[in-house]
Amino acid sequence: MKTKNKTWFSNHSHVWIVIIGASILAIVFINWLPNEKIFSSILIGLVASHTLILLITLFGGWMLLPEKFLAKFGKKTPADAYNFGWSVKWSMGFGFASFIVALLAFYFYYVLEGIAIWQLVVFTFLLLLAINFFIGNIIAKASQSEAGLVLPYVDLFKTGRSKVLDAGCGAGRTTISLAKVAPDFTIVAFDRFDAKYIDEGGKALLRHNIELAGITQRVAIEQGDITEMPFTDNSFDAAVSSFMYDHLGENKLIALKEMWRVLKPGGRFLLIIIVRGYSSFAIANVLSFAFPGREYWRQLFTRSNFKLVDEGDINFGAYFLIEKPIEDKASHE
Repeated sequence: MKTKNKTWFSNHSHVWIVIIGASILAIVFINWLPNEKIFSSILIGLVASHTLILLITLFGGWMLLPEKFLAKFGKKTPADAYNFGWSVKWSMGFGFASFIVALLAFYFYYVLEGIAIWQLVVFTFLLLLAINFFIGNIIAKASQSEAGLVLPYVDLFKTGRSKVLDAGCGAGRTTISLAKVAPDFTIVAFDRFDAKYIDEGGKALLRHNIELAGITQRVAIEQGDITEMPFTDNSFDAAVSSFMYDHLGENKLIALKEMWRVLKPGGRFLLIIIVRGYSSFAIANVLSFAFPGREYWRQLFTRSNFKLVDEGDINFGAYFLIEKPIEDKASHE
C-alpha cells in the first residue's frame, strides 16, 4: 500500500526525471561539447521550466492545505508572549509568491531572448509583480508586530466610559489596545469565534492574551453574529472594530444598523478597515480594486443614520469615527 507521499512522488516523478536528466546532460554539453550551444540552451530551458512547474505546484498545494495542519509545523509562540493566531499563509504566502514570480521573470527573460519587445514587457511586468508581493510580505510581517497594538488618537468617549464593545475582537489585539486608553471601563470582546484553524475559533487565544495583559477582570467575552447582536438597545458608550467590517460583504449596512442600535445616543464607533489605496495595492495588487473606497463607506454611514466625526489612516488601513446622534431618528431605511 502506497503512502500519500509516495503516491504524490510517483504521480510527479517525470518532473524529477526531467530535471535531473536534463541537468546532467546540460553539464555534459557545457563542459565537453561547448560548441553545441543550442543543445545546452534546450536542456537548461527544460530544467528551468520543470523546476518552476514543481515550485508552482508545491506552492499551490501549500496554499490548499488546512491552516491547522500548517500551524503544527510552524514556529511555536512562547507561553509568555502574545499569540494572535496569525494565518501562516498570510505571514509567509506573499514571500513565497514573490520568490516564484521573480524566478518566472528571469525564466521568461531567457525564453524570450531574441524577441526584444516581449522580453522587456514580460520581464518588467513580472519583476514589478514580484516586488509588489515582496512589499506585501513586509506589510504582512509588520502587521504582526506588538508595536502595532495602537489605535488612532480620537475622541472616542462622548457619553461616558463605563462599557465599550470590541466588535470582531478575534484574539484580542484591539481589546488590549483599548484597555490601554484608561482603566475605568469594561470591555465586551465580541466575535463569532469560528476560525477553523485556531483552537476554539480564537477564544482560547483571546483568554491567553487578555490574561497576559492583566485585563481579565475588565473583559467580558461574548459570542455571536455582528448582524444580530445579543445586546439590548443603547447598551454601549462606545465601540471599536478593527479590520472586520470589510469582510462582511453585503451585510455591511445591516451590521452598521445593528451597531447603531446597541450604542447609546451620542455613542461613538471607531471603525478601522481596508479601503482602496496604495497600502491595499501593496498587499493585494490588482485585487485591491475590489475593496470599496472611502466614499462608499461614507454613504453607508449616512444610510445607517450615523454622523461622520473624523477619518484618517492607521496601520495600513483607514479609520472612521462615527457617532449615533443624540436626536434619534424615528425610522431607518
